[in-house]
Amino acid sequence: MGMSYECGMRPLAGAKIRYHLSYTIYALIFLAFEVDVLYLFPVALFYSQASGFSAFLKVFVFLLVLALAVLFFHAKGVFEWSQKKP
Repeated sequence: MGMSYECGMRPLAGAKIRYHLSYTIYALIFLAFEVDVLYLFPVALFYSQASGFSAFLKVFVFLLVLALAVLFFHAKGVFEWSQKKP
């Protein structure tokens, strides 16, 4: 007794799985960039109403910061997955 109920089947093993730290870091970076991309939707709506070079410059600086962050993480090796040795 004391087992969890999963679709009427007995569990084969424990439910706790250990994930490597790189999965967590990759997920946090994804969430950070996803939130940044969500800021681009209101900017795209405002950009059609904006006049002058100022709005374009602000969007360009925003995208430049995102690109520099990706380059920084790439230089640090965050996007490289190490192979487990058997």
